[in-house]
Formats: sequence, C-alpha cells, structure tokens
Amino acid sequence: MIHFASDWSGGNPFLSADIKAAVAVFFEAKQAALASGLMPGDEGFPVPDSRVAEAAAGGIKLTVFHWGTIAWAMYAIVGLSLAYFAFRKGLPLSMRSALYPLIGNRIYGPIGHTVDILTVFGTIFGIATTLGLGVEQIGSGLMSLGLIEEKSRMVTVVSILLISAIATLSATSGVARGIKLLSTFNTWVCLGILAYFLLVSDANYLIASSITALGDYLTDGVSMTLWTARTPDERIWQGGWTIFYWGWWIAWAGFVGMFIARISRGRTIREFILGVMVIPSIVALVWFGVIGSAGIYQSLYGADMGIYTAAVTNWDYAGTLYHSFEVLTPGIAATVAKVAALLVVIIFFVTSADSGTLVLGRLLAFGRRPPVQQRIIWGMMLGAVTLILLLLGGDQALKSLQAASTAGALPFTFVLIAMMIGLLKSLREDGESMIENEEHIRKMIENEVRDLS
Repeated sequence: MIHFASDWSGGNPFLSADIKAAVAVFFEAKQAALASGLMPGDEGFPVPDSRVAEAAAGGIKLTVFHWGTIAWAMYAIVGLSLAYFAFRKGLPLSMRSALYPLIGNRIYGPIGHTVDILTVFGTIFGIATTLGLGVEQIGSGLMSLGLIEEKSRMVTVVSILLISAIATLSATSGVARGIKLLSTFNTWVCLGILAYFLLVSDANYLIASSITALGDYLTDGVSMTLWTARTPDERIWQGGWTIFYWGWWIAWAGFVGMFIARISRGRTIREFILGVMVIPSIVALVWFGVIGSAGIYQSLYGADMGIYTAAVTNWDYAGTLYHSFEVLTPGIAATVAKVAALLVVIIFFVTSADSGTLVLGRLLAFGRRPPVQQRIIWGMMLGAVTLILLLLGGDQALKSLQAASTAGALPFTFVLIAMMIGLLKSLREDGESMIENEEHIRKMIENEVRDLS
C-alpha cells in the first residue's frame, strides 16, 4: 500500500509523476464521494483508471523486488559456500572455511577469527532489527484485539522478553524438535491466512495481480537492481527502503546461510539453488501478491478508507493487516483472523531468534553443536541488544534499527564478495579435475578396446 499510494520517504521512484498524480486524484475523489453519502457501485462514484491500475501493479512489483530473488541469492551464496566446503572438502562448518581457496590454512588464524566475528556482529544486529520490527507488529495486533490501549515501553519490554524466552527454549531443544514444530505450525497457519484472503476478497483480482507482478518483475528486475538515486528525494527513498533491505538481508546471510547449509547435506548444487532461491521467491510472490493485492483491492473498490489512510499517513502501517480483517469480515471472523495473524508474527520472530541462537553458538564452537548453556547466553544477548536499540532509540527506534542492521552488514559485505570468489575458484578447479579424470578414463577404455580387438 505504501509503494502504491504513498509519498512517504519520497514515494515509489519507479512510478511516473503522472501516475502518482492520478492516484492522488482518485483517492481524493473517493474520499469526497464517501463524504457525500455515495457508496461503491453508485452512479458518480469514482472508478480507478489504467494509470491507477499501473500504480497498484507497481506497488506489488516493488515489494517482490525487495523480498524476492535478490534477498534469497545472498543466503544462497553463503549457504552454498558453507555446504560445499564442509561436506565436499571436509572443512569445519564455519564461515572462515569458505575462504580456504584464497588463504589456505590461514583460515585458522587471525583472518579466520575476524571473519567469524564479523558474522557474529552482523547476525546480532540483523536479528535485533527483526525482533524490533516484530514488536511493532505485535503491539499493533494487541491494540487491534483490544488487549492494550496503546503501545508503550512496557509492551516493548514484555514482548522482547517473551520472544527471547520462547526462542531460547526452542533453541535448546534443537532443530528437529522446537524449530521444526514451530515452523510447521506456522506454515499451516499462513496457508490458512492466504485461503482467508482468497475467499473473502476478489480471488480473480488477487491471482491476476500476482501473475502480473511476476511478469513485471521478470521484465524490469535487472533495471530495478541497477537503478541508483539521483535526486535528494530519491536518495532518501533508496536509503530507507532498498539499501536498508539489502543491508538487512546481508546481515542475516551469515546465520541463514549456515542454517540452510546444515539442512542441505546430500543435495546437488542444482537442487540447492532450486530450494533456496526459486521456491522461496515464489512463496514471497504468492504471499505479497495475495495479501498486498487484497489491501489494494479494498482501497480501490471498498467503502472503507482506513487501509489507505494507514499507508499514506504512516501512523501505524504495522496495523494495516489487522485493520484489513475488520474491513473484510467484521465480527467474530475478524477476531479469529487477527489472532491467527498475531500468532504467525510471534512465531516467525521466535523461529528467527532461535535459529540465530543456534548459529551464533556454532560459529564460536567452530561448526560443532554448541552446549545448552551457550545457546541460553546467546538467546539472552539477542534480547538484550534488541531492547537497548529500541529503548535508546525512543521515537526514532525504527531508524536506529535500520542503522544497526546496515552497520552490521557493511563489513560482512566484503566477506560475501570473498566467499563468491573462493567458491568460483574451487568449483572451477573441481571441474578441471573432473575433465582430466574423464579424459584419462576415456583413454584407458580406448586402449582396452584396442587390445581386445
């Protein structure tokens, strides 16, 4: 909704001024029509034109651009490097192992220690950013359910402590139990939420919008990736959106990559890329395509301006999901949907924290399973860092989280580049070795055939 209809932080730079103006005119006309007593479908009620439709498609496309293939490519680089050098080359499942083709046994010295330390800092700030944003969504959900009157420091502290405690408990039980059970439960709840929107909104519009977003992204993805801000407004927008997102993904890449590597033993590189980049990107497209399009559809054709107002005024964008339930199905159905969404939000952030706790422990245990005491300490530390950033940030807490995530990602970016070079170097050497072996075997077979003849 923000990318579709808002000028917040400079607006969507991939939409022309003419299209933005058309969106503004449409919503102004709709507001005036509602104020005069007209309802959707009445004669004289405004109908969105092709320019408004193009803006709606642009909002979904930009969201998929930020959350799709590029994000998962960063995780794939780290995960593939770790899995390859650990399971193929017999090195420790540690970040430093990916640099072995470049520096050899020096990975066991100061350079290797530095790489692991940079990964630890990136992971801590990346997860802290995630938990901080999660607290905003949890607070909005509690307000929507009428459990609290307003967000406060007390709500923030209790939410962080609750998430940290559950995440630590889950991490101590391991991947096969706590993390797997929570993730499986969340998957089914998410499928239920998607089904809810398809049933209560216009399914044809949601499906058509998602397919259109896929086509638009495939067409414009490369040019969007290379786009660089030129004006002050564009720089504000790019810093607050794309650079923040990419910094966030890079900060997450260390722990997500190691987590993916651990569960990918025995896979081919082709299977790995399919499972890490293609399938999650499709899931992101479906999630944002269905839910985002439902919000856009309601703002265009519904009789409630609340979703649009939340986006354009930036007063509580974390609460727009909960508000959409009230608009689509008032009553008990909305309450059930809100509870389900709140559960999803909480469990998503719990599984982020507990998997991060496990990975942080493995980093300092040189790829081995960390002891329970160490996992508890890391779980407490993640909660403490998040609280410090939120409480010290005050009214600018979101900006402090963004700055922390970007700061944690910057040094790890150089590690990421080195990992790519090392992986390519090792794969090329393996390929040359296989070609030489094949040539040797071919000559042996030819000699045997010649001798027999």
